[in-house]
Amino acid sequence: MYTIPTLASLSYGSHGKSIADQIDRDQFEREGYFIVNDILAKDEINGAVALIDQLLPPDAQPPYVCGTGAEMNGRKALRGEHCEPRLSNLAGHPRLVEAAEMLMGSGVRICHTSCPVVTYKSPPGAEQFGTSDHVDWPHTPPEPGDETYVNCVLHFSTVEPGGGAFIVRPGSHRFVQECLDDPELREQVVAQGFKEMDGLQERRAMCVPAGSAVFSHAFMVHDRSENVLEAPRRVLFAHFARRETDEPVEDRSSAFHPDQVRSMDDRMKRLCGIPEG
Repeated sequence: MYTIPTLASLSYGSHGKSIADQIDRDQFEREGYFIVNDILAKDEINGAVALIDQLLPPDAQPPYVCGTGAEMNGRKALRGEHCEPRLSNLAGHPRLVEAAEMLMGSGVRICHTSCPVVTYKSPPGAEQFGTSDHVDWPHTPPEPGDETYVNCVLHFSTVEPGGGAFIVRPGSHRFVQECLDDPELREQVVAQGFKEMDGLQERRAMCVPAGSAVFSHAFMVHDRSENVLEAPRRVLFAHFARRETDEPVEDRSSAFHPDQVRSMDDRMKRLCGIPEG
């Protein structure tokens, strides 16, 4: 079976357009999301796909999987108490980190172990599920500084229309911030009550090529969508926070799966806020 390259070798793959040539920070701040292509090289994509297909096949069941069958409409995710470091460590891919740093305008810290997710075609009887617009709060309730966090969906598969794309509401991060500043609306948005709210732009599906990453503001209102195609959608969710150069080092090992910590090199430990050595 194909073995994904080690983290130390990931920067040597054959990639496309440079990160610097793609980044438009003004667009990211205005829209609340940004797509960066060519994060992963072809061999890195192939390696990740092989691992995901091994870990999360169509018939995967608990305890390794959360959400099965009709419950999650074909969506299967590796549970947090399990880990595949060769996938989770891709959150530290040099090109992914470079893109995150350029969009955030600072150094970055990986927040916790990243989890792979695959969305298969919805099983019979589970089609046409309802929308569920929500925000992945860094903390609940939100804390000062949460507005600086950035989430990321790293794609190992090309997503065509109808293929279970990640859905965003452009500009909704500003709408959410305004609601959080309003005592009458704050409770409603923290409780994810977006269905009853006006002011959100139309939903936009992130149909992107394999190897790309969709970065989104932590306050972005988003949703999952149904996969009506035969091709599975394979992704990795990663979460980044700002890291200042003079930030004191504290041991954040507890935020990461022990298997991942044992697999980390010194560079990955620095990215995660874990003492080296």
